Amino acid sequence: MKQESWIKVVVYTAIFAALVFAATLISVSTPITKGYFNLGESMVYTSAILGGPLIGGLAGGIGSAFADLYLGYSDYAPGTLIIKGIEGALVGFIYLKLSRLSKETLKKLSLPLSLLVGGAIVLAGSVLYGAIYGGDTVLEIWGRSVSFRIPLWAWTALGLAVGLWILYIVLKTDPSYSSAVIAMLLGGTLMVTGYFLYEAIVLKFGITAAAEIPVNFGQALIGASIAIAVVSAVRRAGYD
Repeated sequence: MKQESWIKVVVYTAIFAALVFAATLISVSTPITKGYFNLGESMVYTSAILGGPLIGGLAGGIGSAFADLYLGYSDYAPGTLIIKGIEGALVGFIYLKLSRLSKETLKKLSLPLSLLVGGAIVLAGSVLYGAIYGGDTVLEIWGRSVSFRIPLWAWTALGLAVGLWILYIVLKTDPSYSSAVIAMLLGGTLMVTGYFLYEAIVLKFGITAAAEIPVNFGQALIGASIAIAVVSAVRRAGYD
């Protein structure tokens, strides 16, 4: 890689890592697993779509890990560095590959992709969170503990809705838009899985780690929605 290219990577990585860090600070704690919900996913996805897999991976991992340290979640920082780093790189890589495909090829991939993402949501929610864990998720909002439980039928409905959404965007929208959404949802699924395993095995929460599954899925979906709006605005302004 030329020196000018390396300088570009370093500068863009620093900018996007700062954005990831700042967005992650907008957070709500989850006392059960001593973790937190945040908006950092939105900038991880934005950096991956606009900057590519290398910048997305570096900015996602570094920015998110520094936010963990700053907010006092040091136990999460090593896992975050790896999980968010892989997530950013994966989103950038998948988007790069899918955006080069024709509309017809994307249509052929739409059903298996919708089944993969929608099925992962139903499996994680109904089996790990519902059937095996069966407990409440607790959020700490403005000093008050708010607990909730998502029933099995709701996980099935959510998985079906997300699967149908993927089919719709592939069949009805621009390939660049649909490629970005699919890449983010696949990356989000990886993130949810990664944190569940990290909390269950490394942090030794066991099946209690399933309490954060709804939080992390929500984080991925909200993050994808914000990232799509940001990326669209940047491209309309001609800065991509």
